[in-house]
Amino acid sequence: MEPILGTGDGCELPAIAVCLLTDDPQPGIVLVELVDAHGRPHQLVGKTAYFDGLHTAPKYPCPTSVECTIEDINGDIATVSTWWLSGGPDHPRFVFDVRLDILGPTDRLPPSSRSVS
Repeated sequence: MEPILGTGDGCELPAIAVCLLTDDPQPGIVLVELVDAHGRPHQLVGKTAYFDGLHTAPKYPCPTSVECTIEDINGDIATVSTWWLSGGPDHPRFVFDVRLDILGPTDRLPPSSRSVS
């Protein structure tokens, strides 16, 4: 039985790691692409550690995922915001409308839910 994801849940948004842009600074910077529910392509650039499955040297392009929080659900469309990636001068999180059925569960906690030791 598929787990049911709801508003406020953490999730994994499938994407494609297109290429490693540089390996300096370590662990490296990668270009990742995804397509939203409206067919619009998006490109994200971030540390390999921000994406699932890129901790070892994969052959590019390869599947990966982006950790997100489900902000809203409207029918079969979920609005998600990224955990680790942000942009602009005020560092807002990236927000995408995606099909709810492509999202996978995560066993990780969003950054704001992690305890500080």
